Amino acid sequence: MTWSYSPRRLIGGLAAAPLAMAMGAPNAAIPTLLLPVTCDMATLCSIQKYYDRAPGPERQDYRCGMLTTDGHDGLDIRLRRTPDMVRNIPVVAAADGIVLRTRDGVADANVRITGGAGMGDRLAGNAVVVDHGSGWVTQYSHLKQGSVTVSPGDRVAAGARLGAIGMSGNAEFPHLHFAVRRDGVSVDPFSYGTSTGCTLGAASLWSADARMRLAYREADVLSAGFATDRNAALGMRHALAAKHEFADPPSLILWGVATGAREGDEQHFVISVPDGERLLDRRERVAGGGLDWVGFAGMRRPADGWKTGLVEGHYTLIRNGKIVGSAKSVIKLQ
Repeated sequence: MTWSYSPRRLIGGLAAAPLAMAMGAPNAAIPTLLLPVTCDMATLCSIQKYYDRAPGPERQDYRCGMLTTDGHDGLDIRLRRTPDMVRNIPVVAAADGIVLRTRDGVADANVRITGGAGMGDRLAGNAVVVDHGSGWVTQYSHLKQGSVTVSPGDRVAAGARLGAIGMSGNAEFPHLHFAVRRDGVSVDPFSYGTSTGCTLGAASLWSADARMRLAYREADVLSAGFATDRNAALGMRHALAAKHEFADPPSLILWGVATGAREGDEQHFVISVPDGERLLDRRERVAGGGLDWVGFAGMRRPADGWKTGLVEGHYTLIRNGKIVGSAKSVIKLQ
């Protein structure tokens, strides 16, 4: 499954000749990178994929895990919930530099739904490329349509806003694809100086604050919600607007989305009402797992009908007896 632009080239396939930096490159040899989004990584954003360090068709992230796809050349930071794209979460420059290239005007759309027809060489969607001197370049892809705030030649300071997290180009959910290159070659900001394979303790390009906020998690729970059947649930997780009211549905399906779920992990589904009564309390094992996992559990409409009012759904992922993460959704039954 492909979620982001990963060919190791720049916008439009054009080679990016390093721009001479009249401003002077501050200790330019190796940059220190800030987190390229202004986003709470615990509640609003999460890492979907890392740089692929396996030299062949296999996949391997810098911690020897599987949180990547073959050939992925950067870091994908996603919104946990698609509707949060309306919040215009800032994408910022990871280091001082000069803007080389920009693109805006590509619509935000789920390529799984649209099929990507007519995308051409715009796989990166709306994007910004920044030159940091000494051959170092960063690229920020899949930005929200209309959000790009800079132009080629602009000087930007670390932390300056470039755009907002979006879903343009080859994307299935709102996220930033952040890529780092030196002399045109992609590098892994988590493990700089090692060409392939996972090397724990390798040099990082991230600042101390960014390293803390990007702490590695083997798995995470992103979101939860309700639908009336499984097909609707698969659609709702990608919907731009969440559904919070249901009128006498024939059934209620609680769904949860996780990254990095593994075979045998435990899922706990709870549907309850404010007085504490549990309408559903079910535990199931993950079968297969994967980088992008959706779990379901549901119930049919009771013989005497639903009680109108608020209903809460809780989805929890558990591994080896420890909670990996959880998410909650609240709806109103009419």
